[in-house]
Amino acid sequence: MSTGSSGVALASILDALTLVQGHLVALTEASHRIEATQRAVLTRLDTIDAGQAAVTDLLPILEMILARSIEDRDLTQANFSTIATAVGFAHAAASGNPAPLPTNVAGDPLLERFVLAQPADMASVGRALVDWRRVAAAASTAELVSILKRQYQPSPTDTLETRILRYQLAAITREQIKGRGAVPPAAPETTFATDWSPEAQHVRSEGLARLWRAGEGTALYADPELAGALDLFVAAARREERIAEGQLQADLAALHGAIGDRLEGGERPSMADAALDPADERLLDSAPDQQR
Repeated sequence: MSTGSSGVALASILDALTLVQGHLVALTEASHRIEATQRAVLTRLDTIDAGQAAVTDLLPILEMILARSIEDRDLTQANFSTIATAVGFAHAAASGNPAPLPTNVAGDPLLERFVLAQPADMASVGRALVDWRRVAAAASTAELVSILKRQYQPSPTDTLETRILRYQLAAITREQIKGRGAVPPAAPETTFATDWSPEAQHVRSEGLARLWRAGEGTALYADPELAGALDLFVAAARREERIAEGQLQADLAALHGAIGDRLEGGERPSMADAALDPADERLLDSAPDQQR
């Protein structure tokens, strides 16, 4: 990782640490309020006649206080765990041993700014990033600007993995645009969709199906939610040497159509898809797994 990339990573980690510090201050204040409430409850129990104390009314309050205390403690521990892992990876990168953050760590809301501002990964050998670097380099600047705007839009059907991949692809797109002397679109405020309704998810699935059915094109490789389907299709195509040409094309056409139908239905086919048709299984029974 270059000095500039390490600086961005370290700055993002420092931002996250500042955010955690703010959380800790808030948790401390909340803890003081909880302690004050506990003291008030104990005082009331000490002063009210035992025969008149509505103990049953106080029990829910005490249970709530206990639950909040446990929740705050767990939240603090989780925040520290995330930051500690991120700092460790940042230190390794600054020392010349870069490695991607684990998906569950990179996906933590505390590191959202890092996800948005991360440097372009120009070294990963994952199929999705390798292909997008190649395709993006050949695309026009105007097309890349349009694609980056779409990549920046959080999806209501994103998983943790596709959300992280979305902004890895976007970082490559942004780097291509800047490298040509153009100004990329402004980054979004958040990486999380605001509308998760079934209607929004259906519209998204229909759009992905149309993009898939349109076939080869720049936008096909730019969408993280199609990465798994592309992995699946590439693995099938690699069996060309084992299947007669005519049969291969027929099988690939059937697989392509089946994937489009599944995308439209809300599925996200991938190499891990366990619901393959028998014809698909025959295509893939010896295909190597593809890493995104």
